Amino acid sequence: MNDKQLRGFVSYLIKNKHTVFSHTDEEGKIKIKKIDTGKDFTLCPKRPLYSFKKFFLPPCQKMMVLSDDETTLNRNPNEKIVLLGLHFYDLKAFTLINQVYRKDPHFQKKLRNAIVIGQSPIPAELEDYQKFEKEVLEHLKFDIFLEAKSHGKQESFRIFTGSEDGQRLLDDFGYRDYENIEYVGPVPKKGLGPINSMLIEKIKKSCGSKIWKELGEKCTDCGKCTIVCPTCFCFKIKDEIKKDEILRSREWDSCFYEEFSEISGGHKFLDTTEKRIYNYYDHKFVRIPEEYGMPGCISCGRCTEVCPAGIDIRAVIKRIIKEN
Repeated sequence: MNDKQLRGFVSYLIKNKHTVFSHTDEEGKIKIKKIDTGKDFTLCPKRPLYSFKKFFLPPCQKMMVLSDDETTLNRNPNEKIVLLGLHFYDLKAFTLINQVYRKDPHFQKKLRNAIVIGQSPIPAELEDYQKFEKEVLEHLKFDIFLEAKSHGKQESFRIFTGSEDGQRLLDDFGYRDYENIEYVGPVPKKGLGPINSMLIEKIKKSCGSKIWKELGEKCTDCGKCTIVCPTCFCFKIKDEIKKDEILRSREWDSCFYEEFSEISGGHKFLDTTEKRIYNYYDHKFVRIPEEYGMPGCISCGRCTEVCPAGIDIRAVIKRIIKEN
């Protein structure tokens, strides 16, 4: 598929009542915005600061209305949306979130109304397509995947589909030169691999070591890292009383907030910054891999970018490996 065909395909989606969101470059800042024509989007190699997570897990989501007579789930119809240009590592995050919320009706309803189109950061000189398909794409959730191929100043794309919805849209558009990739699950047969397995043991061993005390003195507990992280999925339930009914919603939460671990009676399991920051790393690199077979960090660097204390997650991991 060449660039002209891709833009024609996007225009076709918009014409057929899909709301398309993609990257736009505004003075060097990559943002995700609704686009109105097939000419408005940018497939940029630079990732946006905020990911597509909010489209599936809104910061504040109405869940149900409770009254004396009945309980009503929030069933407002969702518009059909297309998320265009998810980077390779954000697809990893999307795949993980999909596992975590695989039985959640609110998440799944949004998923059914969405088409996810990913893009590849794989270098154009890569020729081992079979390895790429078998070891990477078959473990990612997507509807359509664009692998960029450069030919001088011209750009074209090798097209993969990962769902029947993706195939149907391309077929209806009149483009059939694609390869279908069957999703075989998020976990490769080889499992986590030796590096991630080693990191699990290193993080466990580091519990109580001086690195967490030092980071606890440096961290401001602002929670910005959890807000921009595409794999942070913690939430809190909020009930709001309105006349004779209660509106229940869920909102993003952060393990860095003081009230996060508070239980009845006022006890807090994470009562110091030192404990909170260890919990964050333990969740990303130990508990998520052990429960879902996938790392809880996709190495996108967003947390480091927004941290006011200058904490670099990659530097922390290197130190943990070295000292434990």
